Amino acid sequence: MFAALALFGMPLFAVAKKGWNSWGSSWVYIVFGVLVVAIILATWAGAVAAGKGRSMQWWFIIGFFIPVLGVIIIYILKPIPTKDRKAKA
Repeated sequence: MFAALALFGMPLFAVAKKGWNSWGSSWVYIVFGVLVVAIILATWAGAVAAGKGRSMQWWFIIGFFIPVLGVIIIYILKPIPTKDRKAKA
């Protein structure tokens, strides 16, 4: 996420310095697009984590800061066995 802020955040500050009339810049759309994609992938990672018995909140945060990698990692991880699952096996 810090790399994304460095890449996309600097043009946003440059636009803010110019004034409110320059918010029509294409960089603004890119920044908000990246933010929307990060939120969607973070929600996805949190939902998958909850299904595997892991912390939905932590995986939302991980999925937000490293979106694609967070979703891939949570799919690779095995579910945490609970007492109910151990008793049935």
